[in-house]
Amino acid sequence: MNYLAFDTLKMLEDLEEAGIEKKQAKAISQVIRQSHEAADVATKNDLKEATRELSAEIKAVDQRLSSQIKEVNQKLSSEIEAVDQRLSAEIKAVDQRLSTQIKEVDQKLSFEIAEVKRDVADLRKDMNIQFADVRKDMDIQFADVRKDMDIQFADVRKDMDIQFADVRKDMDAQFADFRKDMDAQFADVRKDMDIQFADVRKDFEIFGNKMLQKLTVILISTIGVSATIVGLVVKFV
Repeated sequence: MNYLAFDTLKMLEDLEEAGIEKKQAKAISQVIRQSHEAADVATKNDLKEATRELSAEIKAVDQRLSSQIKEVNQKLSSEIEAVDQRLSAEIKAVDQRLSTQIKEVDQKLSFEIAEVKRDVADLRKDMNIQFADVRKDMDIQFADVRKDMDIQFADVRKDMDIQFADVRKDMDAQFADFRKDMDAQFADVRKDMDIQFADVRKDFEIFGNKMLQKLTVILISTIGVSATIVGLVVKFV
C-alpha cells in the first residue's frame, strides 16, 4: 500500500498565520507528521483495486447462491409436486371412501325411517282403537253421572220448592203484619197532619182577614186622595 506525502512547511506556515508561535507551530507540525507517517493510508488505486476484488467476490457469491437457490427451487418443486400428487391420491381415496360410507348410511337411514313410519302408523291405529274404547267408556260413565245428577237435582229442586214455599208463607205473614203496623202508623200520622193543617188554615184565614182590612183602608185612602185631586183639577180648569 502506498503512503501520502505530508507538507510540513506548508503546515508550519498555516499555523503561524493563525497566530500560533513558531516553536509551538513547529512542534505541532512534527507531531502531526509523525502520526501521519505512522498511519497506513490507502490511495485511490488501492480503493479501486479493493472495489474490483469485492465486486468479483460478490459476483461469485451471487452466482453460487443463484445456483444453490435454483437447485433448492427445483428440489422443492419436485417435492411439492410429489406431495401434491400424493395428497390428491389420498383425497381421492378419502372422497371415494366417504361417498361409499355416505351411501351406506343413507340406505340405512332410509330403511330405519321406513320402519319408524310403519311403527308410527301401527301406533296410531292402536291409539285410535284405544281412544274409541275410552270414549265409549267415558260416554257410558257420563250418561250414568248425568242420570244421577238429574235425580239429585230433582230432589234438590223439590226440597228447594218446599223451603221456598215455607219461606214465602212466612214472608207473606210478616208483610201482612208489617202492613197492618204501617197502616196504623199512617192513620196516626194523617190525624196529626189534619190537626196541623187545620191550625195552619186558621192562621192563614186570620192573616188573610188582616191583610184584607189593611188593603181596604189603603184603597179608601187612595180613593179619597184621587177625588181631592180631581176636584182641584176641575176647580182650576
